[in-house]
Amino acid sequence: MNKDHENLPLIDTETALSDMIAELATASVLAFDTEFHSERTYTPRLMLLQVAIPGKIWLVDPLALNLAPLVVEMARPGRTVIGHALRNDLRILWQVYNLGLVQVFDTQVAAAFLGHGLQVGLGHLLQRVLHLHLPKGEQMANWGQRPLPDKLKIYAAGDVEHLFAVHEALQGELAELGRLEWVQAECAGLCATGQYTRDPALAGDRLAGAKRLEPREAGVVYALATLREKMAQDEDVVPHFLLPDDVLLSLAKLAPKHPREIHGDRRLQQRVVQRFAQAWVDAVAVGLQNPVQRAPGRAPPPPELDAVATLGMLLVGELAQKHRIAAPLLAKRDVLLDALREAPDTLDAFCLHAGMDGWRRQLVAEPLWRFVRGDQDVRCVTDAETAFRLKFSALGESA
Repeated sequence: MNKDHENLPLIDTETALSDMIAELATASVLAFDTEFHSERTYTPRLMLLQVAIPGKIWLVDPLALNLAPLVVEMARPGRTVIGHALRNDLRILWQVYNLGLVQVFDTQVAAAFLGHGLQVGLGHLLQRVLHLHLPKGEQMANWGQRPLPDKLKIYAAGDVEHLFAVHEALQGELAELGRLEWVQAECAGLCATGQYTRDPALAGDRLAGAKRLEPREAGVVYALATLREKMAQDEDVVPHFLLPDDVLLSLAKLAPKHPREIHGDRRLQQRVVQRFAQAWVDAVAVGLQNPVQRAPGRAPPPPELDAVATLGMLLVGELAQKHRIAAPLLAKRDVLLDALREAPDTLDAFCLHAGMDGWRRQLVAEPLWRFVRGDQDVRCVTDAETAFRLKFSALGESA
């Protein structure tokens, strides 16, 4: 715990922000993190932005300032921005400021390519790589407090203080293994801002079981879900605060024709019903007139194909263990199964259907292709630790 962080000033004036941005202008690399509240609002409330360059940390107050100019500076081409588990941080920058970053290095993604698992926390990673121990988490603290308590300043600064050291250690190991470009390619995908936009028309897809409904009922569900998403955006509230999922599905079955049919549901706040009942009834009518016709789903795979996919994923697991890379980064079972359904007759076709290009082609697709073509033997062997295990011939004894 660095007590000096207690004395970090909170950047909350335009002059201080301008001075900070000017100081950042010469930095080729910086680190950042965010603290936010997302429990009650449609758009998360950004409460604090932590930015660092080697030897200096800033805590910036988004409650007092528009930080768009800072984000623009952070996104300057040629600059690398380091963070840990950046997806949520990048989503918030997009949702709050409609801005994204250009080049990032996510230490969580990098760690997944070095045997630390898919979602290792920053604290655990610092312990493993730098033998440092961060103070206990304050994620659920009230970050809207002003003045910001010293213990929160210490915690917030700690989230960026060591990112340069862990970045250097991970980058060096990745370069030694020839994996740095792999990580850079994965991190580049995080900067695609389209993934951070929620389309109201697709809100129904997020409802459990919605895709299995009959066309007429599905039409109502999707109409209600789209309307609820738009209302939540307008009201800036979490969608289920307006209309819980179970009530939405119940309304789809009831298909009310008049607002009075909704007023009796005790799961709904009456003030919400008073404001929106007619709109929900209108959405039901729209949904009834526009049933959702779905293309027939694929039949379950035959047992033989399912068995091949299962064994193929065991091969992926062996590759993940051998190369110390988190298995989900290599391949997913449903994608492999879909690729096998296409009965590809060349490695190129298999890679296309499985979405395995770049580094995944050589590391994963080629061994899988040898396996599905019958050029890779698999057998059961005894092992002193596990008694029995599968051995894929072309992977060697270390697999």
